Order: sequence, then C-alpha cells, then structure tokens
Amino acid sequence: MLQIDALAYSDLRRALELGLCPTIARLLREGFALRRWFCGLPSATPYCQAGMFHGENAGIPGFRFYDKSARRVITCNAPHGVQYIRDRIKSPGALAGGSSYVNLLDGDAQTVAFTVATREKMSVYRRLGGTRMALLMLLHPIRMIRMIGQGAFEWILEEWERARGELAGRVPHSEGIFPFIRILSNVVVRELQTMAILLDVYLGVPVIYSTFMQYDELAHHFGPSSKQALADLRRTDARISEIWRMAQLAGGRGYDLVILSDHGMTPALSYRVQYGESLGATVQGILNDTPRAQPEPPRALASYAEDTEYADMGPEVVEAVAQLTPTSFGARQSIRKFRDWLRSRYGLREIIFPEKYRVDRTNDVVVTYSSCLALVYFAATERRLTHDAIVGDPRWSRLYEQLIAHPGIGLVATLGTDGVVVASKRGRATLRYGRVDGIAGGNPLEIYGTEPYVLRAIESLVRQPNAGDCVLFGSYDGYDIISFDDQVGAHGSAGGDQMYPFIISPEQLGLASETLEDARDIHRTVLARYAAANAENAPPSAARLTPVQPRTAV
Repeated sequence: MLQIDALAYSDLRRALELGLCPTIARLLREGFALRRWFCGLPSATPYCQAGMFHGENAGIPGFRFYDKSARRVITCNAPHGVQYIRDRIKSPGALAGGSSYVNLLDGDAQTVAFTVATREKMSVYRRLGGTRMALLMLLHPIRMIRMIGQGAFEWILEEWERARGELAGRVPHSEGIFPFIRILSNVVVRELQTMAILLDVYLGVPVIYSTFMQYDELAHHFGPSSKQALADLRRTDARISEIWRMAQLAGGRGYDLVILSDHGMTPALSYRVQYGESLGATVQGILNDTPRAQPEPPRALASYAEDTEYADMGPEVVEAVAQLTPTSFGARQSIRKFRDWLRSRYGLREIIFPEKYRVDRTNDVVVTYSSCLALVYFAATERRLTHDAIVGDPRWSRLYEQLIAHPGIGLVATLGTDGVVVASKRGRATLRYGRVDGIAGGNPLEIYGTEPYVLRAIESLVRQPNAGDCVLFGSYDGYDIISFDDQVGAHGSAGGDQMYPFIISPEQLGLASETLEDARDIHRTVLARYAAANAENAPPSAARLTPVQPRTAV
C-alpha cells in the first residue's frame, strides 16, 4: 500500500488529466479501480493512519490537542506526541510481520524506517531505518549522487518559487527551515523509501505500507492545485512505477498494489495574514476586554511561552542583543521596541516556526491549531465543559459569542446535554445521531456539508475524548477555507476536498460496493483481510482473497 499524503480525489483527477501520473493512468487502464472515499474527522494523518492500521482512532481530535488531565499539549510534529497516541492504541496492527516506511505509526510492523512511533521502544537510529538503511545507501552510489544533484535543484527551485509567491501575494511568508524540509522530503526520503520497498518486494515481505509525503508538504505551502504540488506527483508516480515493476518480477509472490491517500486538502487563506494576528492573540484580546471581578483576566498565553511547540528562538536572540547593548541614548529600549513590533507584525520566531498553539502556565485557556481546525480548552478544570456550562459562566460566555461572530471562524461546536450544539453567524442548531434539529436562523452546517456521513463525522469529532470545549472550523466560502496555521492548503476540519481522498485497488478487492465513511473502513475492507491471510496460524484458504486467484501480500 502506497499512500500519497493529502492528495484529494479531485486533485488526482486533475493530475491525470494533465498527464502528470502516467503510471497511475496505465494501472487504471489495466483494470485497477479508482474511487473516492470519505476519511472521517479530523481529516488528519494521525486519526486516519490509526484507523487504517488498527481500526481504532478514538481520542485523536486533531493533529494538535490538549490532554486536560495530564496538562500537556499533544502535537504530532513531535515524536513524544505521536508516541502518546501510539501508547493508547490497544488493537493489534495490520502491518504485523511487514514493513512501515515514512508513517506516523508503525501498525505493529516488524521493520520500520522514518516511522515516528512504535509499540516497542527503539532508538532514533532504528526509527530512521538503522543499519539496513545505511547499507542501502552504500550499495546504491548512483542514487546517492542523484540525490545530491536533486537536492541542489530543490533548493534553487524553492527559493525561486517562494520569491515569486511572496511578490504575487499568494504565500503568507517565507519559512527559513522549509527549504531543508523540502530537500529532506522530496529528495532524500523519497529515494530511500523507494529503495527499501524494492528490497522488501524482492525478499517477499508480506505487507508493506509507505507514505509519500512530498505532495502534502508542497500543497500546504503553495496550494493543493498549484503547479508546484501537482508537478511533483510526476516523481512520485515514477517511484510507483519502479515498485510495481519489481512486484511483477518478484517470482510469483502474488503482490497486490493499493494506492491511496489518507485525506485531501482544501485551498486556504492564513488567519494571521487575513486578520493581522494569530487565533491565540484574538482569544487573548477577547479575554482582556471581558468585564471581570478578579484583578487579572484569564490568559491564553504568556507571550510565546517556553512550553510552546518550539522554543522562542527569534525573540530571545533579539533580547540577547538588547541586553548586550549599552543603555545610553535609548539604544536598548529601541531594540526591544523593534522586537515587540516585529513579533506583533511578523514574528522572527514565525519566520522559522509559525505559532502552532497558545498555552499559559496557569492553563486558564489553551488554544491548539490543526490547520483549519482549532480546539479551545477551558483548562481550569479537568472535566469537559458542556455548552450550558460555557454560556452560563461569564468568563467564557463572551468569548464563545465573540468567536462565533468572528469573520475568520465559520463554526463553533460544543457538547450539549442531548447532542452537539453547532453555531455560526448563519444560525444555530443541535446535531443528534447524524441529524440536524432545532435550527434557529440558517443551518450552520450548510456550507460544510449536510450529507449524513458528514454530520455523523462532525458529531463524532466533537464527542472525541480530549476534544476541545469549543471546536472551531475555519470560515469556508465554498472554495477557500481559513487556516489557523500559515498555510495556503489546509486539512483537519470539514469543508471542501480535504474530506475526500482516493483509493486505487485491484478490481477483485471489490471496493466499489463497500461503504467507506471513515479511515477505519480501510482497515476493515483492505488491511484486516491481508493481516488475516498473513497470520501465522491462518489456514491455507485464508490467503485466497478471491475464488480464483490467491493473494498473500500487499
């Protein structure tokens, strides 16, 4: 199984029409079936891969979320955050006895490389592939030389495309670390994972799952339908061609090939660029203006606190310069004013790492961003606050109403006593068992989708353990969605193509007639079947997925 991360069904069709994926086009002509499916919510890789690998994805309400009882932010950009998720999954993984490459979770795979979290503790060296990956690099010097040349080309291409995008106003700002991420992702990782898969196929490893993450990185920064993101699919398509050719030559081992995406992506506008501040700053401003009896307002952030996702790098450098500057002629004060101005307008820290969440040491309010999904926690209590508790507390009721009224926020969902309360500038309603009841004004879910499976997914998201007391979707106009991260392609909430990935599979798997309304359904209809066939105690007949042709590997 080869995952093209974040590639929506519609964008794959667009790439096929442009002739950018000749291998996939040939597979479709030769009998493979392509269909769209619904990934569930949140439309994010941790939730989707947990569902696909284990059939279990409860307690993952976003790419970033807050554990009230542990009083810690869980972020899947950090290994310890993904490990937190992995440690709470109890179901067996469908990749047992196989290989996991460039995935967030291991699915109980025996061999891993560039996989973030595993059931068994292992060193970073082993997570990166260990000695096996090092030997692959030594045994393929031509590929290594090609990687160096391609890396230099990617650097030049990134600087040129970013400059053009900034001048045209299509990108929010330059992230200084992104060229390195682009080279690592688009060149180094793609080549190494391809070599590892080719070796596995040659050796007959029973199940192999690998994620090609390059499209996701480029689509976040240039847009899901951008020339940069779609054109890069040609290189992934070429790697798929190598892998499929090896599978066909692999001595009758009977490999099936499944190509899929875990979720899609929707064109986005940056909240910070559109409104001149981050969502955390907006929340703090509302709290500061809320009439209160206590002398200090609740806080959403102690300005770029040390316990955010990344250290306060840029402002600390400026502060160090200020401390070394003589106090004469007001030079130190001027440098600190410059620091504060730059932080409020642009943020030195944001050039390298944009703000991903806000949390104060007193934990009054925690705000986490997961692209176009945000979660707001009232963290003074460990229990989940209901809608009635929020609107009945003067500290939080004004914040709740102001968030609904903000033009950058399209939906605010809270947990009611007998359903999920959804509210927007359009109107308010209650969501129960996949139905919208008690609509006051317009239907707040109209723009995000009113299909029963969409409504069930939204309700399930709000009911997720560790979901925010308020669940926020970025404002959506039918094309662009507001991203709380600095992105021009977003996923995480409902709205647009982000909910609709694709899957390409052999016709004999029969997926055309299957209901695929959550990532767990991919586990049920695909991976669990191969896992059962590959089990040590499976009878010989278990390997026969169709009455005609035996299949024992994927």
